[in-house]
Amino acid sequence: MKLQNKKTIKAVIWDLDGTILDTTELILGSYRYSFRKVLDRDIADEEALGNFGITLKDIMTGYSPEKAGELIEAYREYNHAHHDELVSVFPGILDALANIHRRGFPQAVVTSKTEWLTCHGLELFGLDGFIDTIVGFESTEIHKPNPEPLLEALKKLEIEADEAIFIGDSRADVECAISAEVAFVAAMWGPNPVFMAECHAWRRIEDPRDLLLILPRKGPKKII
Repeated sequence: MKLQNKKTIKAVIWDLDGTILDTTELILGSYRYSFRKVLDRDIADEEALGNFGITLKDIMTGYSPEKAGELIEAYREYNHAHHDELVSVFPGILDALANIHRRGFPQAVVTSKTEWLTCHGLELFGLDGFIDTIVGFESTEIHKPNPEPLLEALKKLEIEADEAIFIGDSRADVECAISAEVAFVAAMWGPNPVFMAECHAWRRIEDPRDLLLILPRKGPKKII
């Protein structure tokens, strides 16, 4: 990743689960429910957390190619039923998104989650007005950790790789950023702080509002 010649930052790209939204309890509950219902066994929380950032199809196919469809159906059954009660927004996210928007920086979300559920989660907490574009599961043929979703976001934002930063919380986010040659900012408030402390990152931040110390005072967008 060529960061030493980094241009002025023109856009901020976010992961969703574990970075903007705290979905840990929802995801763990969805795993427990689907594994017990379909496979009649449990899954360790640590193992489930290690799957953050990867598509549900790839995850469930890895556990049981024959029953992947049933696992996905059961996972979504629990996830959709309990989404609004178990999801929360991380402290500092609203302030960070709002102030980055006010400074004139376009913002995008790159996630392996479906676009509908991504929009719903953002709208639930009044965050949707700060996001200019979303790259979700349906947006690309290949998903994180492949760089294609991040490259698609750059294309939609009409910027180069060295003009963006990507904030994430998982191994898949790190690998995606490295492959796309986008500066990775480690979200230390997410569910994987130990890995984030050791991963290859351009910056590590303890609070989303720390981004305001990294970004220039004015972005490329004209705010009316």
